[in-house]
Amino acid sequence: VHRNPKVWALYLDLEESLGTLEEARAAYDRCLELKVATPAIVLNYARMLDDAGYHEASFGAYERGVALFRWPHVRELWSAYLGAFVARFGGAKLERARDLYEQALRKAPPADAAKLYVDYAKLEETHGLARRAAAVYERAAQAAPDEAQFDAYALYAAKVERAFGAAKARPVYEAAVAALRRDGDVTRMCLKFAALERALGEVDRARGVLAHGAQFADPNLDDHYWATWRDFEVHHGNEDTFRDMLRVKRSVETARSGAVYAADNLLKTDMPVMTDAEARAKLDGGAAGDDAGRGVKRGADEGGAAETEMEALERQAARIVD
Repeated sequence: VHRNPKVWALYLDLEESLGTLEEARAAYDRCLELKVATPAIVLNYARMLDDAGYHEASFGAYERGVALFRWPHVRELWSAYLGAFVARFGGAKLERARDLYEQALRKAPPADAAKLYVDYAKLEETHGLARRAAAVYERAAQAAPDEAQFDAYALYAAKVERAFGAAKARPVYEAAVAALRRDGDVTRMCLKFAALERALGEVDRARGVLAHGAQFADPNLDDHYWATWRDFEVHHGNEDTFRDMLRVKRSVETARSGAVYAADNLLKTDMPVMTDAEARAKLDGGAAGDDAGRGVKRGADEGGAAETEMEALERQAARIVD
């Protein structure tokens, strides 16, 4: 009974409501010593001390709490601890704040680390150095999962461009194009990179970026990318560069068509579609299987139901390639 969390929660409420501050502190300390505290109990303890003016003791309660729990249960404790510390000291104890963020990030999963990185970088922007803030944004982009990587790199590039100028953002875009793992993210990042080069007056560099991103843009699916490149050549190119753009587009279409054809052959050879009659014939081992197979073949020659199945396979192969 003495380790029952519900009994302890009732006891702590009574001490905090009816007892003295010292009695409540003793009860909370004993609860932490027995390791029956929950994250909510730790938060209540830290806030009680902070309201009473015992700020360092409040931070000590947070320290004991984050040592007791692991992710994701410790998420709220770290968020409250870091927020309270930065609100209290700002940049007065910057090295200590940096150490706290590094501790939190050491074991944080990628989904929770994203917000910590952003808050850490904002601390550096407000009270530290722009160079250190850019380094934190870079770490955030490298640690982001695939679905959030584009947004992380876009934020990193925007922060570098604002702090150091557009020219300094080039290495960020180059690293992003090399690191992104999804074709759609690569093409979007190439469009942003080409827009940056175009704004800087580097037409040839912008054309090179568009040509690089073209290999990831299917002309049958990504009309926006090719329309953007077409408008670029209309405004900044000539007949030769426009012809080169069309040549690249045809080569990408040919490569994509070859991939679809290969996938179609793979489906036809390795994963044949069987009718119910064929399946029953294979299980029974009788002559009905041969009759069903000849029936399917005749249907294919006559362009009947087998043709419909083939069209379905082609659409399935196209989705696999995409």
